Amino acid sequence: MTMCAADKSCRLRSRQGMTLLEVLLAMFILAMVVSMVSLTLSGSINVVEATRTQGELYHRAQVAMLRISEDLASAVLVDSVEFVGTDKEEKGREADSLLFSSTAHVVFDPDHDHPGMAVIAYSVVEDEENEGEFLLLRADDLLTETAKTDEKKQVTQTRGGYLLSDRLRSISFTYMDDKGDEQDSWDSEVDPDDPTAIRKLPVSVICTLEFWVDQAAQSSIEFTTRILLPAGLINGKKA
Repeated sequence: MTMCAADKSCRLRSRQGMTLLEVLLAMFILAMVVSMVSLTLSGSINVVEATRTQGELYHRAQVAMLRISEDLASAVLVDSVEFVGTDKEEKGREADSLLFSSTAHVVFDPDHDHPGMAVIAYSVVEDEENEGEFLLLRADDLLTETAKTDEKKQVTQTRGGYLLSDRLRSISFTYMDDKGDEQDSWDSEVDPDDPTAIRKLPVSVICTLEFWVDQAAQSSIEFTTRILLPAGLINGKKA
């Protein structure tokens, strides 16, 4: 009887569930594991998102820089258009503008447009939908044969413009003259009463685009390129 009672007692004890302390301990361990997994997944998602964002910015910069480089590399001086680079600031950030004539006119509608000399302008405006961001606009107006040689009708602006890039924090242009000096602005216009004055293009232009990565964290990324202007280089050697 004693052994039977003991065996029954053992069987009863073996059938008993977990104590409250054991349940709480198991829940704590499970919570720790879930928390660690969540943190790991969250970190991985953030890395993937940051990589995707930077990839998009690199693509934006590549497209904008390629267009700007082709426009400036084809820049020329005609009587009716000056090369004017203006050093500007908006909300304490660089927002430079640029206007010049170039042979890099982009033909969007072959049926109603054709290649030729154009007045190209770059301007920066605030993004109304995204506070703190700038938009880079490019205008491209074909020059008529009359306007090319009409000294009395100087072209100082263009019509409209299309979006070249968004998410910009700042944009700046720096101009190098034939002596190797860098300038924040440029104006090819000269005194008409000075017979020795020569209208000049810059030899090269440094373009810097700064994109927002995260405004809240004040994080941004810069892309810089230097564009050689063959016409400016030839003009500088002649001078």
